[in-house]
Amino acid sequence: MAGDDEDPVALAVDCCRHPRPWLLGVDVDGTLAPIVARPEDARLAPMARDVLERLVDTPGVVVAVVSGRPLADLRHRFEIPSGALLIGSHGAEIGTEVDHPTPDEDLLMRSAATALEAIRSGLPGSWIEHKPLAVAFHVRQSDDREGERALGALKRTFERVPGVTMHRGHKVLELAVRPTSKRLAFGQLLSRLEPTTALFIGDDASDEAVFGSLRDGDVSIKVGPGPTAARHRVAGPTEVVALLDAMQRGVSTGAP
Repeated sequence: MAGDDEDPVALAVDCCRHPRPWLLGVDVDGTLAPIVARPEDARLAPMARDVLERLVDTPGVVVAVVSGRPLADLRHRFEIPSGALLIGSHGAEIGTEVDHPTPDEDLLMRSAATALEAIRSGLPGSWIEHKPLAVAFHVRQSDDREGERALGALKRTFERVPGVTMHRGHKVLELAVRPTSKRLAFGQLLSRLEPTTALFIGDDASDEAVFGSLRDGDVSIKVGPGPTAARHRVAGPTEVVALLDAMQRGVSTGAP
C-alpha cells in the first residue's frame, strides 16, 4: 500500500495530527537497529535510545518495543529504556526477564534444533541461534539461492509439525514452541490500554501482520523496501530515529 520513502519530518507532522493517547509500537532489528550479519553484533542506531527515553517520558504516549528478540537482549544488549513496555520472542515473553520452556516445549525445541543442525552442516555460512522459546536458522552469510532453498525446505517441513509456530524474517526462519505472534501480542496490548491512536513501525513479515490488524485511523509505517500493507514508508533506521525525534518534539510543543 505504501509508495515511495517519505520524509521523516513531514510524516511526523502527519502523525502528530492523530489524537492522543497513543500506543506507539516499534520493532528493533531493521527498524531501530540496522540489520547486521550476526545478531549479537546488532546495536541501536545513533540517538535511538535517547529519543526512546524522551518518548517514554512524554505524556499521552505509551511506547511498546515489539521484537522477535528475547527480553534479555532487549534489556541488556540494546538497553531499551525501562519506561518502555517490552514484548519479546514474538510475543511469547512479556513482562518477565527470562521465560522458560515446559518439558514438552523443551523436547520440541531439541528436536527442531537437531533437524536444523542437519541442514546447517551442509550449508556453509548458515548458523543456528538458540532462544528461550525458539530456535532460529540464519542464512545471511550463505549463498543467496542455497539459503532461500534451505529456508523453503524448512518451512515445508515444520508447517506440518504440531506445536511449532514459524516466524520468517530477513534471511532467517524462527521455529517457536509457543503459538503467539507480534500481531496477537500487540492486539492484546491495544485491547488492554485502549489508546485513541495506535502507531506501529516495523520492517519484516511479522510486522506486516500487525499492519494488517490495525484499526481505521491508526498509523502503520513500513521500514525499507518491499510490498507492504502499511500506509507509510521510510527508508531505514536512521529515518526511523528522525521520525521518532520529530514526533516527540511535535507532541511536546503542543501539536494537536
